This record gives sequence, structure tokens and C-alpha cells, in this order.
Amino acid sequence: METHQPSLHEAVLRKLEFPEVIRQLAEACHFSVAAERALETGPSGEATQVEYLLSITDEAVELITNFPDLTIGGARDIREIVGRAVKGGRLQPPDLLLVLDTIQAARQLKRSFFRIPGVETRFPGLSDFAIHLAEQHNLETDIARSINARGDVLDTASAELGRIRREIRVQHSRLMDRLNSYLTSAKSGGALQDALITMRDGRYVIPVRSDARASIPGVVHDTSASGQTLFIEPLAIVELNNKWREAQLEEQHEIDRILDALSDDVALAGEALQLSVDAAAAIDLAMAKARLAFRMKATRPQLWKGVNRDRDGHLTHRIDLKKARHPLLDPETVVPTTIELGSGYRVLLITGPNTGGKTVALKTVGLLTLMAQAGLYIPADDGSIVSVFPAVFVDIGDEQSIAQNLSTFSGHMKTVVQMLRHVSSDSLVLLDELGAGTDPQEGSALARAIISSLLKTGPLVIGTTHYSEVKAFAYATPGVENASVEFDVKTLAPTYRLMIGVPGRSNALAIAKRLGMPRAILDEASGMVDPDEIRVDTLLQDIRKRKTEAEAAVEAARVERAEIERLRAEIEQERREAAAMRREARAEALAEAEVELGEIRDTLRRLQRDREMIGATRTHVEQRQQEVDRAAAIAKELKRKSAPPPPPPNQAPKRISVGDKVLIESLGEQGEVVQVIGDEADVQFGALKMRQPLSGLRRLGRARDERQEQVRVAVAPLPYVPMEIDIRGNRAAEIDGILESYLHEAYRGGLPMVRIIHGKGTGALRTVVRELLRTSPIVERQVSAPANEGGDGATLAYLRAN
Repeated sequence: METHQPSLHEAVLRKLEFPEVIRQLAEACHFSVAAERALETGPSGEATQVEYLLSITDEAVELITNFPDLTIGGARDIREIVGRAVKGGRLQPPDLLLVLDTIQAARQLKRSFFRIPGVETRFPGLSDFAIHLAEQHNLETDIARSINARGDVLDTASAELGRIRREIRVQHSRLMDRLNSYLTSAKSGGALQDALITMRDGRYVIPVRSDARASIPGVVHDTSASGQTLFIEPLAIVELNNKWREAQLEEQHEIDRILDALSDDVALAGEALQLSVDAAAAIDLAMAKARLAFRMKATRPQLWKGVNRDRDGHLTHRIDLKKARHPLLDPETVVPTTIELGSGYRVLLITGPNTGGKTVALKTVGLLTLMAQAGLYIPADDGSIVSVFPAVFVDIGDEQSIAQNLSTFSGHMKTVVQMLRHVSSDSLVLLDELGAGTDPQEGSALARAIISSLLKTGPLVIGTTHYSEVKAFAYATPGVENASVEFDVKTLAPTYRLMIGVPGRSNALAIAKRLGMPRAILDEASGMVDPDEIRVDTLLQDIRKRKTEAEAAVEAARVERAEIERLRAEIEQERREAAAMRREARAEALAEAEVELGEIRDTLRRLQRDREMIGATRTHVEQRQQEVDRAAAIAKELKRKSAPPPPPPNQAPKRISVGDKVLIESLGEQGEVVQVIGDEADVQFGALKMRQPLSGLRRLGRARDERQEQVRVAVAPLPYVPMEIDIRGNRAAEIDGILESYLHEAYRGGLPMVRIIHGKGTGALRTVVRELLRTSPIVERQVSAPANEGGDGATLAYLRAN
């Protein structure tokens, strides 16, 4: 029997574990058809197609983020059901219920989706899918009217079915009445084995004792196991049974007709329903990609747009994965890997101990590239870049085959030979343990030759190796870069941290020493090591040390620069706050003066109005006017002093000295010179002091005495009291307090006279008012108001001079 040999493409997907990612994608689907499509998903080699697939995933991510309640609902896979209806088959009630569920789910999804504001602009790709969700109103209504949730055909399915079922109920009632008469009849009751009605062969019968067979003539349908009981259909009910059975058959015929009609309707809508299923599957698959992205904490990769050719004429591709994580490893323990390829070099060779993470790094690059080309987000930080490769070639794992008589080395070489025949500058090549499995010297030479060949062809290449000669070759060859996975000799464990630009080194002797290998054996082993290899390792170790030191220096510089930027931001913030406080203080002082001046002006205006009513003396008003003028003069002086100083006139600059007021031109801030040191000066502004070059300062003059007191306007406002008070509506008992308070305020306000309105009425309130005025020490005299000012309804009270 021939065995199926997977194609190269299938082998690449399998070696990079792409099918496992696709299986997780299928599990994230809520619709069985979408899950089926997910399992068929594969990477595309067309950049425009990959961009489209990623844009659909972008829309799905935004959709789930902003509208998490929008789901595919109760859609079902009805493709086979619809196909059967199209071929003329009769659909059964359960089939029609699945069709109904799908129609309802499609309608609800479509309406919910297109209710989103700006949906066609925000989700153009998903809108193209959603527009094909079928809304089969008539079919939905017909099925819902004909079949209930249990799958029973309802009486409302057709008028004829309703009539037939009413007839069945009538016939059944008559049949039961006649059978019950046998159970209750004295004549036939003694012949019955039991007083019950049962069925045999779809017809109602009664149990009769075999020895009383002649008592109830009829048709025997069955006997008991003992032969003592006969199940007889009495002759008197045979016709009733026949009519009941005929009605049942008529019912079944009508049900079949209804199902045929509904099946025909499904067939007519077959194409629309198939499109609806496809659209629902496409939407759910896109949302499954989004759900998988959330689960993996994945981000959208940027596609490399480079189409130029490098100096060797090869198309440029690039990979730049930032803190990439293998999606199938435990996210809590996996060590992120940062890998860059295609910018300064096209070949990256990773060295390091076994189980150190070399192969994981290799698979991570390949798997994340395939995921991106399938329209999936990748578990890496924002800003990660991948290219679209029409072909990916992989040689990972043990390729030995007993059936084909191939060793591990032969298996690898067979794969590499096939690869070299098809690889191009548009390819991605991943080689694990290049040249391994044979003589180290020959394997190393073969590995270098393969790398040289690939360099001429121009693909992006990532390989792993143990050979020191290959590491040295990478160090000396343009377009090739070393990398390594760290190994902690103290813990005898890899750190899984990938370091680009630093080749790995052998740790065998260090590990043996750490594990307690005798010193004599270690010394003898060291003497057997090729001196050239020791020199190479020493050189590479020196490179590693220098790179580590350089990275530490860069990090220290970065931290120091960040601290400087922080201090600069703090100083700038304090400068802004000080300037704001000065502006606020000036504004508050000016606002207080304006408020107080406004109050004085209001008082003056009231006095001028009152003068016309009471003939107040000119001296009284002029006195208030003078107070207003003095307050206005003070406010004007405050404004002048609060205004910023005018720019200095053009004149020969004077030498800057301690106590000068200067402008720091780089900051636009004014300050006072507190110390001059050579060609620099310390300038104090607010709570800050800065050292500035004299050339960056402009002298504004001598600083003002900081002890000067701020000018404030403190004019006591005159109390305002109206010239009259209306006490009508108050009880006589309340008048004393109200009137005494009013007269006191009028006296303090300097009013010569007031008018008290009490009304005429019975005169009781007037009597109380005039008695109080008569006894008041501040009232000189009282008279009734003139007729044109209220007459006896008001009293004028003249106050004593204060």
C-alpha cells in the first residue's frame, strides 16, 4: 500500500507547528462552519492578500472591543439540508427548525451590525460579508407558524390540517365513549379481564377472558402470554376505529404536503441561504482571529513594503520581531525573543548549548511569519515587522528514515538539496544544526559552503550551529551576523535570552568543572583542544564582553539622559508655576481694587439719587465724591505698578553686576543676579537659581527692593440704606424690631430723613409707628407725608445730625 507523502508546503507547516495554532483558531470559533474554514486556513504568499486578511482581523478586533455583545447567535450548518431541498427531498421538522434558527440568527446579526454608527466606514470588510446575510421574512414566518420548538407540525400550518385535527378529536371522542360503555356495562363487564382500554396494531381493543369469548363478538388482535386474555376489537366499534384511522392517515398526508411546500420554499431560497451561511462563517472566523489575538496578547504586525533591490540585486525583505513569544509555549514562563534580520545582514547564525533555545527562536520566527501571512496577529510587541514570503523552507528536526535507509545526516542533506533547487531571493530559509550529524571538519566546511551559496541567491536565512569555524566565518563575512543564546555556568541552565551580534562559545569544560570533574582530566582535555579554536573562542569572548560593556554604557547614558530630561521638565514646570503665581497675584490685587472702587461708585450714585428726594447737602455728596476720587487714584497707581516693565531703550549695554535685574533670553524669564563668576552669573528667579553665561543675559536695570509692600486699596464702603421702608402686612408686635433696626442703619448711613409706609387701614399700625418714633432718641421730629407721597398712609421721620 502506498503511503501519502506530504508536500513541501505541508511539511513546512507541520515542522513549524502551524496546524496547532490553526486548531486553537478553530476552537475560538462559535459557528461550526467557521471552525471548518479555520482548519482550512493557510498562509498566503501574496502581499495584497495578506494586507487584506490583516485588515479584516483589525476590523474584528475593533468590533469585539467596542461591541462585545454582537455574536453570531444560533446559526447552524444547513448546507446539507439546503442541498437536499434543492434536489427535491422532503425536509423533516427538525431540519426546518435548523433552517429557522439560521434565518433568525442571520437577521438579528445583520440588523445589529448595520445599526452601528458609521459601520460601512469603520468596518468595510465585515460590511461586505454582512450584506449577504439573508433576511427571508416569508420563509421565516411560514416555518415559525407551521412547526413548534419540539418539532411538531402545528394546527396553524394550514386550514385543512386544522379541520382534519378537529375531525380526529371528534372521532376519537366517539370511539372512547363507545369503548367506555363496554367497561361500565353489566352485561359485558363480567367478560373483561381488566377494566381498561389498550391498543394493538394501531387500533383500540379491550382485554376479554378467553372463556368469555362469545360474550363480546369482535376481531381478536392479540392474546396474552398465558392465553387467558384475548385483546378484542368489538364489532360495534370497528367502523369507529376505521374512521379514526382514516382521519389520521388524512392528517399525515396533509403534514407531508405542508413539509413538501416548506421544502420547496427552502429550495427556492437555497442560494441566498448558502450565501448567508458563508457570510456568517466569514464574520465568525474574523472574530475568532480577534479572540485568539486577545488570548495570546498578540498585536498586528507591520508588513515590510520594501521592493528595492540590495547591492547584490536581491529583493529586500525584512524581519524585526520585538519581544516575540512562541504562541504554543506557556505565556507565564516563555522568554521573549527580539530578532532582527534583513537590515544590515541577510543571514543570522545562532550558536549555543543544546536545550538553550536556539530551535525555539528559529521556530518562533517561522511560525510568526506564517501566522501573519494567514491574517493572524502575532504574539510580539507593537512595531514588529515581517515580510511576505512566497516560499518558506525549513530543515528542523530528525530527518532519518529507516524505510528509506537514510541516516540523520542524509535526511538533512536531502532536504537541503531540495531546498537549494527552489530557493529564491523572495524566500525565508530556516536551518537547524547546519552540517550536523557527520565529521565536524567536513560538516563545518559544508555548512559554510551552503551559507555562501544562499548569500549569492539572496533569501533571508536563520541557522543554528555548534561549529566554531562557522562562527568565525560569520564574523568575517559581510551579510552574515552571529547570535547566541545565553548560558549561566553557575546554574548550569540556559537563560533563553537571544543576543544578536554575540556568538556563543563552548561551555563543556566549564560545565564539567562545575559538576566536579577532576582537575587533572580537565587540564588534559584543555590541552587537547585545538589552539586555533581556543583563540577564536577567546576573541569571541572578548567581543561578548565589549558588547556587554557597551550595552551597559548605553543603558547608563539613557538613564542619565532620562534623569536630565526629568529635571529639565521639573524646572520648566516650576518656572511656569512661578510666572503663573505672579500673574495671578497682580490680577487679584487689581481685581480687589476694582471691586472696592465699584462699591464706592455705587454708593455715590445712590447718594445722588437720594439727594433729589431729601435735599441732602452738597457737602455730604462732595465728601463721598472725594473718597471715590482718592480710591480711583490709588487703583490707577496700582495698575501702573502692576504692568510689566517696558523694554529698555537702545543704548550701550552696562556691565552686569550683583543686584541687577536681567532677562534670561533663552527662557524668556526675568531674575536678579546674585553672583558673577568670570563670564557666567548665578540668576535667582522665583524659587529657582540657575547659572547662565553673561552673553545670554540682558540687563534691565537695578532690581527692585523685594521688601516693598504691595499697594492695596482699603476704603471702607459706605453702608447703603433705602430712603423708605414699607411695613404693611406686618403684625404690630413685629414692628418694634423692624423699625428700630431700620432707623439705626439710616442714622449710621447719614440719612437726614426717611419715609415709613404703614398704610391707612384702621390706623392701628400708624399709631404704633408714631409712638415708637416719638420715643426714639435718634428721631428729631415726625410728620405725615404730603398728599402726593401717601398722606396719612406714610410718616416722614427727620433724624438727628450725627
